[in-house]
Amino acid sequence: MQKSLQAVVLAGGVSEHFQTGKTKLIEKICGKEMILYPLELLKTLNLSTTAVLGTQHDRIIPLVESYNKNIQLLQQKQDLGSGHAASLSKKLWSKEHILLINADIPLLTEETINKLYNKHVKTDADISFITAHGVDIENKNYSRIVINNNKIHVLNDSTAPENIDSQCCVIGGVYIAKRTFLEKYMDTFNKGDNKKFQLPELVQVASNNNCKIVTSPVSIDTIRCINSLSDLWAVEHIKRSQIIQHWMNNGVRFENAITIMIDETVIIEPGVYIGSSVHLLGNTVIKAHSTVNAYSFIKHSTIEKGCYIKSHTVITHSTIQENSIIHPFTHIDHQNMITSTTTKNKQSSKTFTGAIKTKHINTQQDL
Repeated sequence: MQKSLQAVVLAGGVSEHFQTGKTKLIEKICGKEMILYPLELLKTLNLSTTAVLGTQHDRIIPLVESYNKNIQLLQQKQDLGSGHAASLSKKLWSKEHILLINADIPLLTEETINKLYNKHVKTDADISFITAHGVDIENKNYSRIVINNNKIHVLNDSTAPENIDSQCCVIGGVYIAKRTFLEKYMDTFNKGDNKKFQLPELVQVASNNNCKIVTSPVSIDTIRCINSLSDLWAVEHIKRSQIIQHWMNNGVRFENAITIMIDETVIIEPGVYIGSSVHLLGNTVIKAHSTVNAYSFIKHSTIEKGCYIKSHTVITHSTIQENSIIHPFTHIDHQNMITSTTTKNKQSSKTFTGAIKTKHINTQQDL
């Protein structure tokens, strides 16, 4: 794939529906910033990647460069739409096919990209894109398409008069196009007056000019985009459910999975039991046959084999050695190595009123 395909991530926009005063692309989903999801996917696919950044690019650039210095970065100085952002990357096009992907669809998978690419190449399409069924009549996040007599009509307005039954397909923000097609038609969008143009309009141009168009249907959740905080909540719920399902399939028991907060970077070994409302964050590792009881909070820590963490425990930046027992309301932090042979020293916790902050523990029975 990498021999004939390169990628452009469209990361402009002003995140106006978030109303937080900062770009949505640095919001975290299960512990990882939104912008890093497509970049990680493209790195897995081994694709040369360009990211077109827009508002608050100064907050995004350090994050992207710390992740991968090989990504080429461009700036969209005015918010003139995803189509305009894509056109800015024209000078960097070198491969036969160009993958154009919105930066706010973090649930996109490697399988989805491979399927679209293989179909695009096999059919010798000019442009191919992902579609999904979305029957929400108040949809504002996606452009809809109506296919009639081998022609495509793109609807960007959810109030368009067409019957919802004929426009249930939405465009998923992922396109693969021949470079020659883009070079021929991208510049036709010179609207002037700083008017926006979006990539779905390119699909309309392709249809109007009888170009070869191919679609690849997927689940709506795969291409679910984030334009508001409620969208962010929905996507994070799906992502967290995927993470928990993965660990369930690998021998981890969750008492009440819907209440668990877990980051993508967490590692859990088989035979572990996780109680209700547990938070597992950062680079945490829970090793085999350990138990973490309800309402515990563990971040950037390692729980070795056979440990028993009782409820309402806080552990950060620490290691709990094998077969240790940690009593309720214990707070362990700041690079401590908790063993069953160190000196006991219990102090009042600054985090929990009436709790115990344990830095040094005497014996397993004393914990």
